[in-house]
Amino acid sequence: MKTNSVINNPILPGFTPDPVILAVDDDYYLATSTFNWYPGIQLFHSKDLAHWELQSYVFNDPEFLKLAGTDTPAGVWAPDLSYDKKTGKFWIVMGQMHSMNGNLFDQDNYAVYSDSINGPWSDPIYLNSIGFDCSLFHDDDGRHWAVTLEWDTRKGYEHPGAIVLEEFDPEKKALIGPTKRISRGGTDRGCLEAPHIYKHNGYYYLMTAEGGTGYGHGVVIQRSKTIDGPYESDSQNPIITSTPYKYFRRNDPDSLRIDLYNPKAPLQKCGHGSLVHTATDEWYIAHLSARPLPGTTNCVLGRETSLQKVYWTEDGWLRMKAGGTLAQTTTEGMTGTSVPDTPQTTIINNDFGDGVIDLHLMSPYGPRTENWASVSERPGWLRISGRQSFFSQFEVSLLASRIDSFKSSISTLVEFNPTHYSQSAGLTLYYDNSNWLFARVYFSETFNSPALAIMKGEKGNKDEFILDRVALPGGKAEIKSVINYDTAQFYYRLSSEESWNTLGSPIDISFMSDEQTGGFTGLMGGIGAWDSYRRQSHADFKYFKIIPENE
Repeated sequence: MKTNSVINNPILPGFTPDPVILAVDDDYYLATSTFNWYPGIQLFHSKDLAHWELQSYVFNDPEFLKLAGTDTPAGVWAPDLSYDKKTGKFWIVMGQMHSMNGNLFDQDNYAVYSDSINGPWSDPIYLNSIGFDCSLFHDDDGRHWAVTLEWDTRKGYEHPGAIVLEEFDPEKKALIGPTKRISRGGTDRGCLEAPHIYKHNGYYYLMTAEGGTGYGHGVVIQRSKTIDGPYESDSQNPIITSTPYKYFRRNDPDSLRIDLYNPKAPLQKCGHGSLVHTATDEWYIAHLSARPLPGTTNCVLGRETSLQKVYWTEDGWLRMKAGGTLAQTTTEGMTGTSVPDTPQTTIINNDFGDGVIDLHLMSPYGPRTENWASVSERPGWLRISGRQSFFSQFEVSLLASRIDSFKSSISTLVEFNPTHYSQSAGLTLYYDNSNWLFARVYFSETFNSPALAIMKGEKGNKDEFILDRVALPGGKAEIKSVINYDTAQFYYRLSSEESWNTLGSPIDISFMSDEQTGGFTGLMGGIGAWDSYRRQSHADFKYFKIIPENE
């Protein structure tokens, strides 16, 4: 007799927010936001809903996706992934947030399509700029519909606004007809966003996120016999959350809502859901979640992706298979599947000797190009040419991937021969351009040689741990950072035959969290270089590793 497996949450730990999930036959795909990181939109693939592998990215054209100067956490927001059964085409909708200043939210929404999930993708089709979190629904009558959060900018009107419905014509490559407001939310939590439409047993179901993208987050469901409403709210709303009680926060602009932290919830910030029907005739909701550092509300790993099994009640509503509305750290797997009872973390062990840069390595504000990141200039090594500092939002020479475990080690071997103190290269823990740690090789006039020291960016302010610096006459060292929940200890050694030496004392990294920065991205580990002297220096890296310690 076949038995169900148990899926551990989060299914995608670390910085993987705003998930949208899709099934095509027995293949499952999942896309997440990438904000100011390039390429835009990560695409993951799975056969069992438990094991997910990064398969590709969607937007890799710098002529279209211009992220330079983007304030964190603007950039690429909340992708939508759908499949049109009549044409066999995959569709992706993305929103690019250009500016959040003045709460006007300057945003453009685009759609692309492809005959394959692996692309190539079409040229972007402009949809609208009315708000964010736009998605497409392909009805069985052949019509196509876009639903978007209409961001209301008018003084005295409820914010953020309403969910609007617009018809999309793929032949004309444009939205057509009127714009109709179909919902102002299914609860009084406020911060309405992330609309998706599904159809089941004669009803149209509108799934939204409400309560903010922080501790009051929830998955909300409404339904209607017609696509344009009126929509009635499920009496149990929200159907998945970390804060399972009713409250009124309409027109409250605070999306983080730390005061709603629930110490009894096994997962926090649970919302922004997406529904999937499996090949085994079972139903799941993928949703955003987070795990704060123990005893705190600081989420250094960022917002993650989790999964809950759901079922349809006799009266046509969705309920969690586990019961209740509180999101769980485990959920029942698909019938007939068997998965290991361990967290789904990712090991990165990129030896540049093979001339390949790991798919997980992304760059902020713009694409990786040969003119600053090359595996051909020095065979066997990755050469990174110094550009602007990590405080910049423009030309930053940094390659990084998400940290997905509270206990992880990040390491590299670097060769660098700087001639000026403003040239730096090394290993970084990076949240955004204002918050990072950089164990860097630079030129010390005190030592009259290269040196190794730690620089810190916190809320846009710089600090240097100069009392912990060490001379590095050869300009070559292995550098490692060991993360242990809220601290990071840096190490170095001059050869692989030596023991690791500590570089300074453990550093509190809780400042690199959503709660301390006011953002909503996540901690990344990476390697990079800058040159504020003449932009002529380069550093060579032999390898880069991120090794999570499963707990």
